[in-house]
Amino acid sequence: MSRVGNKIKEERVKKGITEKQMARKCGVSPAYIMDVENGNKIINNEILKKISELLGKDIESGMLFEQSESEPKNEIKPTKEIKINEKREVVTPLSQWEDALSQVIKKVPVFDIGMKNIKGDKFFPIMNKKVEGFNPDKLAYIEVPDDSLKGFCIEKGDIMLMYLNQEIVHDSFTLIKENDQFKIRKVKKIDANKIRLLSNQYDIKNEEKRIKDIKIIARGIRVEKTLKF
Repeated sequence: MSRVGNKIKEERVKKGITEKQMARKCGVSPAYIMDVENGNKIINNEILKKISELLGKDIESGMLFEQSESEPKNEIKPTKEIKINEKREVVTPLSQWEDALSQVIKKVPVFDIGMKNIKGDKFFPIMNKKVEGFNPDKLAYIEVPDDSLKGFCIEKGDIMLMYLNQEIVHDSFTLIKENDQFKIRKVKKIDANKIRLLSNQYDIKNEEKRIKDIKIIARGIRVEKTLKF
């Protein structure tokens, strides 16, 4: 985890600010905030400044990676050192490649169902600032946690590419949150106030819900199967 991301998360939690609230204030997606806090994305100075103003705390921007306790403060073992205005700046091959490729390659994280733990990554080419027609910062994979959608050929361990958006899309597979529980269901819109949630393990199960009682997190784009031997 990056030192900057860790500090942002620590101060955000202290202030009682959610990732979604911070993302809205800074003009970015919740997935972007999550990536920064988990050390999967290098934050730019403009967004860092907005976050610092929101938190009322000057977040150090000079150090992108966490230091080990055995090393001197404010110093990382360098691969290459460049002196600028008598300050030591460290450039590593990894950070150089990430910066160089960030405009053409998007690393999409694979999350667990609660989007708290990253279980892996997949890489996509960025075409016309989009990945498969979507905003790259609003894409995430979710690992299917159970066989509740097995009747729809979606099984435990499969991963679903999802678009982080709160819009209800009729007949889509959707990640929802209800009573602090996350689950993926097929959604059918009944009217402006109600939806039907479908699961299908051995037979189809319908649950009619009021829209205001659930939270839409993301909708599925496609499923990638996990080979089972």
